[in-house]
Amino acid sequence: MSAWGWLAVAASVLAVVLFTGATLLGRGDYLPSWRGARLFRLSRLAARFWASWLGAHIRRLGASKARRQRLDAAQREANARRLAETMGNMKGAFMKLGQMVSFVSDDVPEEYRVMLQSLQTQAPAMDFTVIRDVIESELERPLERAFARFDEEPLAAASIGQVHRAQLPSGDEVVVKVQYPGVDRAIRSDLENADVLTRAIGLMYPRFDPKPVVAELRARISEELDYRREAKNQAAFAELYRDHPFIRVPGVFADHSTHKIITSEYVSGRTFDDIVATDESERQRWGEILFRFVFGSIVRFRVFNGDPHPGNYLFDPAGRMVFLDFGCTKYFPREMHHNWRSLITAHLRGDRDRFRQLLVSLSFVADDSDLSAEDLYDYFSYFYESFRFDRKFQFTREYNKKSFRMVLRPDGPFEGFHKELNMPPDFVFVNRIHWGVISILSTLGAAGNWHRIQREFLFGEAPSTEMGREIARWRSRWLEQRGWSEGDIYLTADGPVSDDSGPSMALSA
Repeated sequence: MSAWGWLAVAASVLAVVLFTGATLLGRGDYLPSWRGARLFRLSRLAARFWASWLGAHIRRLGASKARRQRLDAAQREANARRLAETMGNMKGAFMKLGQMVSFVSDDVPEEYRVMLQSLQTQAPAMDFTVIRDVIESELERPLERAFARFDEEPLAAASIGQVHRAQLPSGDEVVVKVQYPGVDRAIRSDLENADVLTRAIGLMYPRFDPKPVVAELRARISEELDYRREAKNQAAFAELYRDHPFIRVPGVFADHSTHKIITSEYVSGRTFDDIVATDESERQRWGEILFRFVFGSIVRFRVFNGDPHPGNYLFDPAGRMVFLDFGCTKYFPREMHHNWRSLITAHLRGDRDRFRQLLVSLSFVADDSDLSAEDLYDYFSYFYESFRFDRKFQFTREYNKKSFRMVLRPDGPFEGFHKELNMPPDFVFVNRIHWGVISILSTLGAAGNWHRIQREFLFGEAPSTEMGREIARWRSRWLEQRGWSEGDIYLTADGPVSDDSGPSMALSA
C-alpha cells in the first residue's frame, strides 16, 4: 500500500476514534475520569461559549436596543444552561465549584446562579443499573437481600455520589449515598489540572506558597472519596450533638456502609428554599442555630464540617436544623487551634502587636513583611466585623460581596495586601466555611449580637440568648452523662474526647 493509502487508513481510524470520543464525552451518563477527557469537555464548553458569542454578535448587528438586550439575555441563559449541564455531568471538583458559585457571590450573573443552583441537590443522576452494581459489589450480596425496599429514583444527586431512599430488613427507614464509579479518578484528574491554576495564582500572589495548599486540598478531597471515613465523621458529630435541642445529625448504619456507600437514618424536613420563604423571626432563629453549630464546633471542639451549601441542610418538624454530608471534615491540630483562638482574642482586645505575632506564627504573613501591625489589624478587622463589637450585626449580601474582594484583590487602603499574604494550609477550608456560611447567613438576613455568642465560645461566658441558655442546660446533661467536667473537649474521627491536660477552653479576655 502506498504512503497515501496508509495515510488515508490512519485518517479514517483517527476520525472514528475522535467521533466515538466526542460522542462519549458529550453523553450525560458518561463520567469522564481521565485528565485528557475532562480537559476535552472543558475545551468543548469553551468552544460552545465562543460560538454562542459569535452568533449573538452577528445577530446584534443592526438590531434595535431592545432586541440586543433580549439577545444578550438569551445568550447568558443558554450559556448558563450549558455550564450547569457540563459541571453536573463532570461531577467531582468542577461540580463542587459550581455548587459554591451558585450562592456565594452576587457578582455572578443571575442567570448563572439560577442554573447552577440545581447542582446543590438535583444534578444529572446516573442510571440505576450503575448504582445497583456499585451497591451489590460493595455489600457482596444482591440488592434485594441487603434492603427490604430500595427506591430507584434518587432523592438527590451531588458531586461525588447520589442519594436514594430505602428500608432495611429491620424496618429502619434510611438513605443510601452511593459513590459514582470513576469519580475518584475524575477528582484526581481535576487536582492534576488544578496544579496549572495554582501556578498562575502564584504569579499574582508572590507570597503565596501553593505546595502545602495543594497538599491540603488533595488530603481533604481525597478523604471525601472514602465513605468509611465520612461515616466515622458523621457518627462522631452525631455523638457530639446527641439529643441537642436545635441541632440534629443523622445516625449511621455501619453494617450497610462501606468505602463507596453510606447508609444513614432517613430524616424528613423542609429545604433551605422553604426556610428563605418563611417570616423574619423564623429565619433569625435558623440563623442563630447555624452560627452556633459552625462557629461553636470550630472554637470549642477544633473541628468543622467543610461543605456548607444549602443542599446540605434540612429543617425537621421538631424545630431542629439537620446537617448532612460530613465527607470534608477538618480536625484542627491543637497548637494551631490555640494560636487561632489567641489571634481572635488579641483582635478583640485591640492588641495589635500580639495580633501580628500570631499572624506570623500561623504563617499568614512573613516576619520580614512591610505590613505593619496597624495595617494588618485594620485589614483583618473586616473579617471580624460581625463579632468585633458588642452590638447587633446583620449579615448582608453586600458584606459577603466585599469579603470576596478583600481576600482576592483588596482595594483602597488595602490595595496590594494580597501580594504580601500567604494562605496557611490549615486555613484553606476555613475560607470555604467563611464564604459558604456567611453567604447562607446573608441570604437569611441573620441578625444578632454575635459578639456575645463568640464570647460564650472563647471565654466561657454566660449565654446571652434564650437559645444559648437552653443549649447550656443540654450541655450540662451531656457532660454529666459522660462523667466529664468543662475543660478541653474536642472532636476526633472516633468521637468526642475530654483532655484536661490541654489548654483551657476559656481564654483570658
